[in-house]
Amino acid sequence: MEDTATPTGCGCARRRFAPTFVLPLALCAIAVAPGAFASGHMPGFPIPPRSFADYAACKAFLEKTARDDRARAEPQPRETEPGVTRQTLVISDGVTESGENQAAYRVQVGAQFRRRDEARESIVTTFSYDENSYRCNGGELSGESGARGYHLPGYEPIPAPAR
Repeated sequence: MEDTATPTGCGCARRRFAPTFVLPLALCAIAVAPGAFASGHMPGFPIPPRSFADYAACKAFLEKTARDDRARAEPQPRETEPGVTRQTLVISDGVTESGENQAAYRVQVGAQFRRRDEARESIVTTFSYDENSYRCNGGELSGESGARGYHLPGYEPIPAPAR
């Protein structure tokens, strides 16, 4: 998947969708216990099925949803406090067709935070996201909404001052 806004630094927000490990809710408390660091993904819920007049109308809905999502992307990070930036990223391949009268749209909309860690002489990047996926099969729309996830923090050296 491609990102709409160009992130700076860590490539964590540029990754394509990777296989994720989904834990049952009872194990989630253990998985996110203090000191336990890992990427994670919680599944969403099926969207109510929706019928359109035909495939073209369903695909047009996907394309409008994709445009609306792209409009949420921030082109540049903004400082939220000294040494910390936040940027909304929209990561998607857009609407894709997989066969006759079949299209899909999958998107991650998330917040990338970057902060200076002087003790480690690093810039730490974190990324958490909401994910939605939609499918048109003819004029029938289905999909999933409300999935959430995050990536491990990424570290990069603080650039040396210009001389």
